[in-house]
Amino acid sequence: MKRKFKAVGILLMLVLILQVFTGCAKSTADNGSKEKSEGKKTDKQITLRVMDWADSEKPYRDQFIKDFEARHPDIKIEYTLLTSDQFQNTITTAIKSGDAPDLFPIPPGMKLSTAVAGDWFQPLDKYLDDEFKSRFMDGVFVEGITMQDGKIYTIPAKLDLSNTLIFYNKKLFKDAGLDPENPPKTYSEFRAAAKAITKAGDGKAYGIIEGGKTIVRWKNPVIDWSAQGGSGLNPHSPLSLVTNDANYDSKAVLDVMNLFKGMNDDGSYHPKTMSIAAPEARALFGQGQAGFIVQGEWCIGVWKKDNPDLDFGVMAPPVPDDGQKGYLPRPNLQPWLGIAKTSKHPEAAAQYLKEYYSKDYQSVLVKAGDRFSILKDVNESAAEIEQFKQYYSIAMESSRLAPSVEIRNPETAKIFGKYKDPQPGLGDILQGVIAGALKDPKEQLKMLSKNVNTSLDQAIDAAKAEGAKVSKDDFNFSNWSPNKDYTAQDYEAIRK
Repeated sequence: MKRKFKAVGILLMLVLILQVFTGCAKSTADNGSKEKSEGKKTDKQITLRVMDWADSEKPYRDQFIKDFEARHPDIKIEYTLLTSDQFQNTITTAIKSGDAPDLFPIPPGMKLSTAVAGDWFQPLDKYLDDEFKSRFMDGVFVEGITMQDGKIYTIPAKLDLSNTLIFYNKKLFKDAGLDPENPPKTYSEFRAAAKAITKAGDGKAYGIIEGGKTIVRWKNPVIDWSAQGGSGLNPHSPLSLVTNDANYDSKAVLDVMNLFKGMNDDGSYHPKTMSIAAPEARALFGQGQAGFIVQGEWCIGVWKKDNPDLDFGVMAPPVPDDGQKGYLPRPNLQPWLGIAKTSKHPEAAAQYLKEYYSKDYQSVLVKAGDRFSILKDVNESAAEIEQFKQYYSIAMESSRLAPSVEIRNPETAKIFGKYKDPQPGLGDILQGVIAGALKDPKEQLKMLSKNVNTSLDQAIDAAKAEGAKVSKDDFNFSNWSPNKDYTAQDYEAIRK
């Protein structure tokens, strides 16, 4: 009997021991699941450095970074925001000194080939899976644009539309006796409206404001608006699609220069124009200090957040008084964000890219009116702001897709890798005109045309010397029409 009780006791003790171990195991499993859901904490935290000039995105990016760090406690994001002009100098210096951030975009106006030739970026292919790549619209990963030699190096920031449409203040229109539902359509009407707003503003508001320190805010309108006048200029090539050479001294370009010069002579520019950058100009427009500003869709979300009472409209750029002879050149998608070749944390940087280009975050940007996304279906499902929808419609109606030299012949990337943009450039010249340092831009524009042709010829010769199968004929699109989109079928036809 004693032996029986003793056996039962031992059995009970074994059951209790098993329950204790089972409970511990369950507790450990539960805790592990909870830790996984909250982000695995480690003793070693890395710092991922990100740098760009996307100022309009900052409030949404700040929240994105906060959420990213919560999901990944082992990663600290160090984000640096600069102006586009500051970025150009800062990133070049950082790369030369071996201190590049982990993630950064290509500077405005630079070709991917130039950045790859300078060892700026590393290929992204081994970090990005098929699921990630399937999120994007067709045409995002294209040889010569975001890819080189079959490898992906960068991802575009957004769906590229013209960033030279005009925003106008409807209240200031009314104050000046103008019809806010019938904005100006020609150069003369535009100049007259700016003058009327300046007069009615009586020192409190002016006809137009611009970020005069930001060179691209002068360069882009000259390229785009002159294309409406038949210049054939476009963002993909230093040459005109009409003349097949650099024609920066053409009538169409001079007409745009003289329009802005005339508005300056009228006293229509806000007096702070030449001392501020684009973000500051946008802020002053939001405060009702100017009737017009020439910028992109990213402004809309900023004004809706910071200036909710601002009553503003969107209009197409004016056309020459003697009639429209072309459309705004709509750019193909442009290279933007990539991982530095020197990054010590490429896996973490790739994770940042995957979450940055998620439907959740891209929908935040579209809903806020910051940009049009390159992800499938996001624009249709997330856009809510009326002016944002108007911008898209006007931009599409006013533009035609321009041909790309690099899509036609990816080997031309080697030309752009050798090409040096002559200075002073188009933006510098117009900046000088508005600042009063240059009375007549014609001779400067003629010299720029000559220098661009020479620089391009030298770049072509240098690329050929290294074995590239290229020629100046690659820049000649004989089947291009200023009134039509340049399509995949057009590329196929011209390659034959």
